[in-house]
Amino acid sequence: MKKTKQSIIKEYILDQMKSGDLKKGDKLLSENQLAEYFSVSRQTVRKALFELEKEGYLLTRRGSGTYVKSVKKDKENIGILTQSLTDYIFPFIVMGTEEKLKNTRYKSFIGNAKNDPILEKEILERWVDQGVKGLIVDPVVSATKQANTNLLKEISKDIPTIIINSDLDIPHAGTLVLNDYECGAFAAEKYIELGHKRLAVIYKAVHKAAVERAEGFIDKVKENKKLILYEIPFHSQETSDTVLNLILSLLSLPKDNIPTAIFCSNDLVAMQVVIASKKLRLEIPKDISLIGFDDADFAQALELSTFRHPKQQFGEKAAQMLLKMIEDNNNGKAEKVVEKAEFIERNSLLKRN
Repeated sequence: MKKTKQSIIKEYILDQMKSGDLKKGDKLLSENQLAEYFSVSRQTVRKALFELEKEGYLLTRRGSGTYVKSVKKDKENIGILTQSLTDYIFPFIVMGTEEKLKNTRYKSFIGNAKNDPILEKEILERWVDQGVKGLIVDPVVSATKQANTNLLKEISKDIPTIIINSDLDIPHAGTLVLNDYECGAFAAEKYIELGHKRLAVIYKAVHKAAVERAEGFIDKVKENKKLILYEIPFHSQETSDTVLNLILSLLSLPKDNIPTAIFCSNDLVAMQVVIASKKLRLEIPKDISLIGFDDADFAQALELSTFRHPKQQFGEKAAQMLLKMIEDNNNGKAEKVVEKAEFIERNSLLKRN
């Protein structure tokens, strides 16, 4: 890819800083001199200098000139560890974190735990050995004893760390989660308002956020003793045959026992409900009302009512929190931030007579 004249000017100045030809406090050539040297317009020079000033390398003093504010250093590493890099909402979260880190002195590298706590542990330990300056971690199996909670507790004492999507109650780590319990309770209230009497919740029991969504739903349903509740936890991947077979069993109950409203801990589970319903010739929402979570790309195509995970903005917020922790030298100011997920109502809900 051909470099722009603007980027050539930037690289030239940064290289001079790196070599020591330009030191902190040194005055740069004037815009006119730089324009003549590179055979470009003053406007091009001005844009290059503005970008370097925005990135913290230069300082412009009106009527005096442009000076070196900070000598270029190699960028320091931030580790972003996801449950599964290629699936679902995680790429959007990573995009958000990288966007926020783009114009800082940090560069990110991405880890893919592949839903495996052993692999997650190996990656974290390797990154610590490599001197990573900060971590953003979306932990796997966060609702189980296999979660790397103790390791993250130790790491966060020395390395600024943000845990996202699961509250592991780690004192030194920042936490960024959604209002999962409230969303579950809201889904139950929605179904009750629509007159449903037989309700079900299907959730991934190894993930803390999913468990909290389910608990909100269950607690709200149990407030009304006249309602029938089916609780379907599972431990495998959402798209597995195991989960599909669990749902098929639930929907194969006698007609008067089948739940008429199902809340799923995420949209992947809801998609399995759609598949199972079609196999059994049940219609959504005529036979089953359905609510998912995350507002995945396919949710609109399925006309699925769901809660919208902010995804990319969530990643940006995590990076912002981490940068603040690094600037504060990790002095115990770990934030806990709870973002609200917006409910998106589509055509998967139906009022019962």
